[in-house]
Amino acid sequence: MNTTIQTILVIITVSLALVYLAKKFVLKPKKESNKSCGSSGCGCD
Repeated sequence: MNTTIQTILVIITVSLALVYLAKKFVLKPKKESNKSCGSSGCGCD
């Protein structure tokens, strides 16, 4: 019985770790950076 509980806890822990990593790195929203370098804001100055 202890082996079954340990297996279930390991599966839950690994699943939570994978979900955390997926949210942190894979599903990270792309932030748009402001690349304008001139006063007009067109990015070509």
